[in-house]
Amino acid sequence: MQHLVSIYTQHRSLIENFIQATLKQIDLYHESNPKRLFEVFPSLELIYETDEAYMQTTPNMYRKREDVKAQGVSRSYLINKAQGDFFFHEPYISTATGKLCITLVYKTATGYIFLDFRLRTLLERFELIVAQKGFGRFNRYAYILMAGALILLGLFISFYGFSSFVSYLLSDQSMHLEIFFKPVIALTLGMAVYDLGKTILEQEVLPKTQNTQGSLKMKTLMNFLVSIIIALMIEALLMVFKISIQDYTQMHFAAILIVALALLLLVFSRLDQAQKKLP
Repeated sequence: MQHLVSIYTQHRSLIENFIQATLKQIDLYHESNPKRLFEVFPSLELIYETDEAYMQTTPNMYRKREDVKAQGVSRSYLINKAQGDFFFHEPYISTATGKLCITLVYKTATGYIFLDFRLRTLLERFELIVAQKGFGRFNRYAYILMAGALILLGLFISFYGFSSFVSYLLSDQSMHLEIFFKPVIALTLGMAVYDLGKTILEQEVLPKTQNTQGSLKMKTLMNFLVSIIIALMIEALLMVFKISIQDYTQMHFAAILIVALALLLLVFSRLDQAQKKLP
């Protein structure tokens, strides 16, 4: 919700000028057929009128129904006298629909006319956020399922690493270096999996603008690479210690892993530089 308001604030002038210009091109409020506006504005969800004292004089007119219960309700809380006879109210949760909306208030000879626009639909029409329809909606739910599974798996791996360390401490086994490295590796891997699931939710599920999509994809890769590199560094350190204690002839395996890590760090540094150059 906060993200929707932020996008609207950034593009407020564009949206409000477009609505105002469109209304000027048509019969602004044809009293015999006010619902014609629903055909012009797919994001319009509610129309009603008030008298000069801001008391509602008409039913709530929705796209396919009317509600007479709202007649006689004061709408003075939506009036901003400092903005004149034609203005947009700040985004708020509509008591009639329960949705985030903006309200256009227009002064007439007998009172005021109120037009409620659903903010999400309005932003989708301007392609400022991705519309969730058809396959897009299915795709969103699939990402929710998979990202949620990754988050749960990351938490489980982290819990396993911590619990295994505690079980070692409570057991009668002798202490050795491997006891400390294995939980650290498990916790690091759990963090990597959790962070990947969280970033997928942020990128693919939460509303996003077209301008930030590329940077979010880069952020996903960068976050996952950081966690993987840390885990591999710990594993390489563990391997060096184990080989130095047990058999020096196997040290070339540790050297291969260290070289591979150096190449991965080089790639990571290049990606980090590319990310910083993004607008």
